[in-house]
Amino acid sequence: MPTQQTVLTGESVEERNKKTIRSVFDVFVNKGDFSIVDKIYSPGMIDHQPLPGATEDLDGVRYTIAGLRAGFPDLHVTIEDMSAHADYVVIHNTWRGTHLGEFLGMAPTGQYIEFKGVVVWRLLDNGLIAERWGIGVESNMLEVLGMRRLAPSARGAARSQARRNDRPGSVLVPLLPGKAERWAAVQAELGAARRPAYEASRRRAGIVRESFARQRVGGQDVVVLQVESRDPALSGRKLRDSAHEFDVWLRDAAAEVFGSDPWAALAEGGAAEQGHLWSSVTSELVAR
Repeated sequence: MPTQQTVLTGESVEERNKKTIRSVFDVFVNKGDFSIVDKIYSPGMIDHQPLPGATEDLDGVRYTIAGLRAGFPDLHVTIEDMSAHADYVVIHNTWRGTHLGEFLGMAPTGQYIEFKGVVVWRLLDNGLIAERWGIGVESNMLEVLGMRRLAPSARGAARSQARRNDRPGSVLVPLLPGKAERWAAVQAELGAARRPAYEASRRRAGIVRESFARQRVGGQDVVVLQVESRDPALSGRKLRDSAHEFDVWLRDAAAEVFGSDPWAALAEGGAAEQGHLWSSVTSELVAR
């Protein structure tokens, strides 16, 4: 399927789909306007990572947003980065709110929360939302509320401090058929023999955090590349244009498994299984 299609209005399918996903947050989540649900979601929509207690269908979507807005009356979600590829849209967003109402059986604490996540959406040819995959949204929220601890608090605080002035950038790239094992082998090299070169490369590009999250989306293996830096597009250009031996090797390896250079897509402004996350704060490389 081509990456740029045109609808009758003259705008690309990708741009139309971006507008739809933006309305999910601008109208539905942030304003609590439930009348938009039937206008932007397919009746058979599937949410693959629903909130605990919610079903995976459209009723579950309504239940989730209603519960969130009851628990956090000032809930507001900011889309930090958005990219589209054919029928898919991937976003990195920040959720903020104050816990003033009961939420998932937890009494109000008055706690202000802020957490981040990545979401992948698939839309139909008619522009309606068909599927949703959340990467870190639910787990990050529960962690902030103290309902589930995923990492030492001191480490999390250090990361937050170091990334205060950094911005996210993300792109979705499909894995070529039969290349999943090769991609896993590349990541294994990044975590072992090539780790020092990998870390040095990311620091040269000004990246403080990079992750590759692999998921099964719409029957296809895809990888969401996410970076955090002062200027993600600039970091993408540095990696795209670098003649350094390691950077050339990684671009070639990416081209072999994706058929393209994901950092070039990032330069254009462009959790998962078997992935990794690297952070300059802790110099860690952990499996995801």
